[in-house]
Amino acid sequence: MSPAADVWSASARSAKRLLDNSDAENLGFYAASAVRFLGPALSTGRLALPADGPVSWTAHADLADVAAAVLADEGAFDGPTPPLTAPHALTFDDIAAIASEAAGRTTTRTTVSDDRFREQMAGQGVPADAVDGLLSIFAAARVGEFAAVDPTLATLIGREPVTMGALLRERLSGG
Repeated sequence: MSPAADVWSASARSAKRLLDNSDAENLGFYAASAVRFLGPALSTGRLALPADGPVSWTAHADLADVAAAVLADEGAFDGPTPPLTAPHALTFDDIAAIASEAAGRTTTRTTVSDDRFREQMAGQGVPADAVDGLLSIFAAARVGEFAAVDPTLATLIGREPVTMGALLRERLSGG
């Protein structure tokens, strides 16, 4: 399955469906998408992606927990709510550093041009329109469109959200 399978809009649609009448938003991305982008870099130590910007990478488990909490407390929210995001926005430079710590070996992040990324994805069989979508996400991240963070998710689930480091350690342990 390609990285294109987890596009950011799916997370927002899922959260809205699960939260019924509330107008909740997840302005970040599924953290699993960042892990998928890492893919071979977890073993090769080389992560080559287009220039990016900070993104609030939010774990599926946290979004599921908040949906359950809101559904269990009918009337907890009626109408607009703050964004449901992880507490920190990370770049792929940050994620490479976290991967280095989690794996116990260096993961080096290099920036490739959008054209080079397009060639890489085409070589993996990713359709051109999916690559265009991914590149538009990198472009939006470069100008800070996914950098918003908000404490509401942690408040609603009653704990700190899952960190990228925890997700990577789980992935590396075969989980």
